[in-house]
Amino acid sequence: MKVAIVDLGTNTCRLFLARVAGAAGAPRLEEDERLTRVVRLGEGVDRRGRLAPAAVARTRACLADYAARLVAYGPARRLLLATSVLRDAADGRAFLAAVRRDFGLPTRVLAGEEEARLSFRGGTALLPADAVVGRRPDGGPVTAAAAGRLLLVDVGGGSTELAVGPAGGEPSWVVSVDVGAVRLTERFLRHDPPRADEVAALEAHLRRELAAAVPATRRAAGGALGVAGTFTTLVALRLGLREYDRSRVHGHLLTLADIDEAVARFLPLTHAGRAALPGVQPGREDVILAGALIAREVLRLFGLAAVRCSESDLLEGAALALCEGGLAPDAGD
Repeated sequence: MKVAIVDLGTNTCRLFLARVAGAAGAPRLEEDERLTRVVRLGEGVDRRGRLAPAAVARTRACLADYAARLVAYGPARRLLLATSVLRDAADGRAFLAAVRRDFGLPTRVLAGEEEARLSFRGGTALLPADAVVGRRPDGGPVTAAAAGRLLLVDVGGGSTELAVGPAGGEPSWVVSVDVGAVRLTERFLRHDPPRADEVAALEAHLRRELAAAVPATRRAAGGALGVAGTFTTLVALRLGLREYDRSRVHGHLLTLADIDEAVARFLPLTHAGRAALPGVQPGREDVILAGALIAREVLRLFGLAAVRCSESDLLEGAALALCEGGLAPDAGD
């Protein structure tokens, strides 16, 4: 069965075209196309609570192209997933109604917890259970109680989703926290490069929000899996990739020390200076510092010294769920 997923986030708009094959209960994904474009639909939403006209125009131009690709592909099922930015924007529902009308795309606004569950399924779909290595920052092993628990970290533009559970299984605990790379950049990092007091304020806010969202009893995991643009960018930077190579990024182990090093490189640079670094994709140069700080603080909170990067994420999880009939458009579509 051919399926199509459009993931409309705070910073990017992504298209995923794939065929789902295999027996019931053991589906297999065969990817045909994957596109990512930075549209920054969430520009200013944290401050104004509404979508900016220029951001809407950028996003609609991207969606027009995606809609044409869908016609050519001919999927049996299609769905646009709306995440943090359209959960927050007062005019988000009106925007989606226009998308349905003009582009023929059924839509679903994902709750944060639902987004975390789908990301967990997709993130673990293409990695074996033993690919995630956990160790504490002091180099010691994780506790026996934590050994069978995998932490999935999805750093987005508006929010960060966390899910904990057995690799390849269902997460036992999920949470969505309103700390995203775009949101925190706009709220705290007003100068280019940022001032030390701005970074300190961002970090203090981030620690408070994560500590409040993740009870102490939930901060145990045997390893971490990082998905989405912040992690893939950090890995590409670590590898010095002038041309992005998914095969090298997927499965790469990024240590806490690697993230510390990336943060140290980003801090004194302007946006233009970060854009010149190998691995920093256009459109991420202004928000990658905040993304790296989020990733670092999550690992610290869970007492982990490394995170495995996965190129599969929400897109794969949603494609599988859509094929199985477990993901439907919102009422009215």
